Amino acid sequence: MAQTFWSDGSLEPRRNFKFLVTLNKIPTWVVKNVNLPSITVTEGTHKFLNHTFYFPGTVEYNEVSVTVVDAIDKDVSANVLNNFANSGYTTPDIESSAVTSLLTKRGSVDAFGEVLIEHLGSGDAGQDNKLRFGLKNAWIKVVEFPTSLAYDSNDPSEIKLTFRYDYFEANFNGDTLAAFGGAK
Repeated sequence: MAQTFWSDGSLEPRRNFKFLVTLNKIPTWVVKNVNLPSITVTEGTHKFLNHTFYFPGTVEYNEVSVTVVDAIDKDVSANVLNNFANSGYTTPDIESSAVTSLLTKRGSVDAFGEVLIEHLGSGDAGQDNKLRFGLKNAWIKVVEFPTSLAYDSNDPSEIKLTFRYDYFEANFNGDTLAAFGGAK
C-alpha cells in the first residue's frame, strides 16, 4: 500500500502560526498577524460576435497588511509614527512646514527599510524549508490605530499597517527563486 502524507511522521505541513516579520524599530514579537504577498494578473479582452476572449495583462502586487500589538514599554505607537514622519511628513501647522511636508517614494521607502516576512518551515528552529519574502520598495500606505476604545474590553490595542510595494523577492530554503529576484 502506498504511503500517504498523514501517515509519515517526518512530514509536516507549513503552519500559519510559524512566522516572523521584520520591520524597522518594531520588535518582531509584537506582530500579531500578516497577510503574505499576493499577485494579480490583470486581463485584456477581445470581443468577437457573441464570444469573449481573454488575454493576460500586467502583473500587480497586492498590498500587505501587518497588525502589531501596541506594546507600551517598546513605544510601538511612537516608532510607527516616527517611521511615518521619517517619510517626510510633518503637520501643516505653519506655512514653512506645510511647504516641506512632501512625501517622496525614496523617503517613504527608506523610513521603514526592507520589510521581511518569513514563513518558518520544519526543524527545531523552523529553518528547514523556510519561505522568505522581501518586499521591495515598500512604503507605508495606511496607519490605522484602534477605531474604538472600550471600558469593557481587555484586548490589547493594535495598530494595522498596510504596505504598498513594487514587487517581492522570494527565497526558499536559502535560495532565491529565479522568477522572484534570483539568478536567471
